[in-house]
Amino acid sequence: MNRNKQPTIVDVASEAGVSIATVSNVINRRKVPMAPETIRKVEEAVVRLGYRRNVMATNLSRRRSYELGLIIPHFGGYYGRFAEKLEQKVHHFGYHLSIFSAAGMDPEIEQRHLEHLLQRRVDGLVSHGLAMSMQSTQQLVGEGTPLVIFNGWGWPSEIVKLAVNLDFAKASSEAVQHFLENGCRSVMYAGRSKGMGANEQRIQGFMAGLSERGESTVHALLDAGDLGIVGTLDEALRLSGELRPIGIYTFNDALALELLALCHERGISVPEDIQLIGMDNEFYSRSSFPSITSFEMPVDLQTSLVAAFLMRQIGEDLDEENTQLLEEYLPRVTGHELFIDLEMIERKSSGK
Repeated sequence: MNRNKQPTIVDVASEAGVSIATVSNVINRRKVPMAPETIRKVEEAVVRLGYRRNVMATNLSRRRSYELGLIIPHFGGYYGRFAEKLEQKVHHFGYHLSIFSAAGMDPEIEQRHLEHLLQRRVDGLVSHGLAMSMQSTQQLVGEGTPLVIFNGWGWPSEIVKLAVNLDFAKASSEAVQHFLENGCRSVMYAGRSKGMGANEQRIQGFMAGLSERGESTVHALLDAGDLGIVGTLDEALRLSGELRPIGIYTFNDALALELLALCHERGISVPEDIQLIGMDNEFYSRSSFPSITSFEMPVDLQTSLVAAFLMRQIGEDLDEENTQLLEEYLPRVTGHELFIDLEMIERKSSGK
């Protein structure tokens, strides 16, 4: 072969000693029976020859790009884990996932993401409910792009067919119940108003948890973004008076950890004087002293559901495992929102 010429699929087939159809099946990850040795031969031949698919020509012939887009608020913590897991799930179907950060909903960056997604003719889009405006998302949907939202509440059905949401409201109610059962008669929620829908869901559950018990309990909604960590703790202490222990449920584990550090600095005992419950179950929640009670985010289940439903919208055949998954969970959809339970991981910060 002329080394100055771009290698073709024919060259790969000749190098590997297999048919052109077999090479096509391997490089496009088609679900057809193939021996591992055959796959290995093709993949090694691709590397030796430096073969690259003509993606544009492939897209035109198939009318698919085998590209998907994911837009998340940022790459840290839960969102990073979500992106990594979803990438693995869609790879199973032969798709590549391009991941974008919303960068604080910067309009210029959002527009650039939108233009890129339209140019790439992505076959489907997954977006966090706070990562892209409804207007931009509607433009993509108007182009015929299948969409699944995760952790998005109140999205209109004409834009999104399914929102796969973690049930923060139910978890928040459970946090309140846990505090009350552990002897707290003063219960606070330390939130983040910039969390918007996610914060509102936590508030909704927090208030529901108080109502369910029907007890007269000192309680308050504190915005840690406005008050700061010191102001949040000071306000919780002021409102609670002599009541101890005080239960403080926080928007996430990072906020719980900051409050825990401040309690140590002031000589306030956790959990004797203050009990803490966070959210996300980050690694440091189990490594802190005392370890922080938190809620495990079921990322594997959530991404499995997102990937399976998106593939079904695109028109891919689902295997038995993914078919059973949708059959189990889709009957639980309320309107067009599916809620997934979170598991509380009890640790020493809440009196365990």
